[in-house]
Amino acid sequence: MRLVSAEIKAFGRLSEQKITFTEGVNVLCRPNGFGKSTLANFIRAMLYGFAYTRKNGVSDASHWQPWGSDGRFGGSLTVQHNGETYRIERFFGATARAESLHVFNEKSGEDMFWQCPGEELLGINAESFDRSAYYPQEAVELASNSGLEQRLANLVQNSAEDYDSVQEKLRAYRKNLRYERGNGGLIYDVQQKEYRLEEQLKEVDSAKRRKVAIDDRLRQIDGQQQGIAAERQTLRNREAQLVQQLAQAQTSDDDVAARLRQVEEEIACVPPQLEQDADKCDELARKIAALPAENTAPRGKLSPVRWAIAALFAAVGAVMAVLGATGVLSLAVGLGTFAACAVAAAAVLLAKKPSKPQQEPSEGQTLKEEFLSLARRYVYFDGDDVAQINRLLWEKCNNYRSLLQLREALRPMLKPKTDVTSAEEELAHTKEQIARLEAQNGDLLREQGQLAEEQARLNTDGVAVQDELLYVREQQRQAQYRYKVAQTVSDMLAQAKQKLSVSYLPQLCNRTTELLQAVTQQGLEVTVKGNFEISVRQQGLTKPMSEYSRGIREIILLCFRLALSELLYQKDIPLLIVDDAFVNFDNDNFLRATQLLGSLAHTQTVYLTCHDRLGGLAQTQK
Repeated sequence: MRLVSAEIKAFGRLSEQKITFTEGVNVLCRPNGFGKSTLANFIRAMLYGFAYTRKNGVSDASHWQPWGSDGRFGGSLTVQHNGETYRIERFFGATARAESLHVFNEKSGEDMFWQCPGEELLGINAESFDRSAYYPQEAVELASNSGLEQRLANLVQNSAEDYDSVQEKLRAYRKNLRYERGNGGLIYDVQQKEYRLEEQLKEVDSAKRRKVAIDDRLRQIDGQQQGIAAERQTLRNREAQLVQQLAQAQTSDDDVAARLRQVEEEIACVPPQLEQDADKCDELARKIAALPAENTAPRGKLSPVRWAIAALFAAVGAVMAVLGATGVLSLAVGLGTFAACAVAAAAVLLAKKPSKPQQEPSEGQTLKEEFLSLARRYVYFDGDDVAQINRLLWEKCNNYRSLLQLREALRPMLKPKTDVTSAEEELAHTKEQIARLEAQNGDLLREQGQLAEEQARLNTDGVAVQDELLYVREQQRQAQYRYKVAQTVSDMLAQAKQKLSVSYLPQLCNRTTELLQAVTQQGLEVTVKGNFEISVRQQGLTKPMSEYSRGIREIILLCFRLALSELLYQKDIPLLIVDDAFVNFDNDNFLRATQLLGSLAHTQTVYLTCHDRLGGLAQTQK
């Protein structure tokens, strides 16, 4: 690539300027304040643009924006490349969005649509251009040898960071994924999470198996309850038959009549809706058993006064019953009084004591209160054991049914028709079997409630856990892949550095030494270590660069940069922009350095200076 001309509409302190360039060396000798550095930066901006990010509150664009203008600024740069002429028109604004870029082929008028003309024309990025083609004054001075490795790596590899920095970042990146020693890092954390999720899945599977077992057992309990109900009904039917047989066998006509009156009086003392309420209590007991266990407020104890009143009624009833049975009073009066006293005693004991307003009862409390309210109408109990109270209620109901059956049996009875002893034995055995079935049914109700409560606690939703486990496994796979890639990149960088040292260092040392001896006319030899630290050998003695004068250091670094540029461009350096870079050279070194620049074949050099001293450039300028 060769510069042809630059047309500056407005850029920094320059405006409406047109500068033409020739092949070879172009010397622009202008006084301080003309804008020599501005011109150098204009050429760079046309090729590579600006960075709009602010540093210390100032961006490159705002730095080169003309004073007193807040509009667009820029111009055009005409270049030749591979036999074609291109015109780069570029204007800048306060932001990247305000920037415009057009590259035209001067011959065909075609818009090339290049994103970065410098990369298209020179084949290097902006950072490499700054390190190889652009020589501001401060660029040839190096503060310390430690930066040489970075400069060489940046130039040859077109990298923004040196090898050690990249390797350090790769190590930190790998450590973030997995510690080299001990436990830690993203991969370890994800693995631990995977183990925990797998354990949760095992728990969910175990809960599912337990739930199936509970469902099977609940079905068995339901079948057992149905069997108990059928067997209990059969036994009750047999009990009724035995009661009828005993009634027929043990009573005469007169006795039957007296007994019938007694039975009817006992039946009259029992509310007719007993069986209906007993069925409802049984249904409530099932519902209560099926609910999860919950805390219910304990009932308050009855006061001694209530117990005394209830005992008084009970004593009066007992006395009246005895008088009726002994004939002092009629049997009906005695039994009636006994029943009335029993009801009064029950009313005293069961009367509700006014209580303070409480919170909204739960479903289980509501069902239990309804059950206890119904049961208190027929049986006396202390406590709230639903199964036990239900058995007492059914015993009451059975006695009531027995009275009804006995009444029906007594009416047609006239004479005894069966053996009393065997019937009584069978009746007692039947009642024992009924009681056994009631106990079994109570046990089943309790087990049913416990299983229902356990079933409600089981967590069988494994979908969310499975989805999270799949996500975690994918995370681990990606993290393992990233770790492997980082390790591979680190190994490749190490190999590249080794290859760089083997391939380029000898050539770089030889070419730098050759250029240095041509400029200084001294027997100086340059050595570059594996970490790219430069040392200078003179008369068999190797010294660090810090022991040489500033002028010598700048000459060494100039030769070093030229050698690096030749490596980068494969001997043919297309363009050099030198902005008063040799002010610290003495006359002899200045002459030889400028002669060196002028001797570079196929290189267009733009030399910007404010001094009359041109050295060897005065002879090579076209």
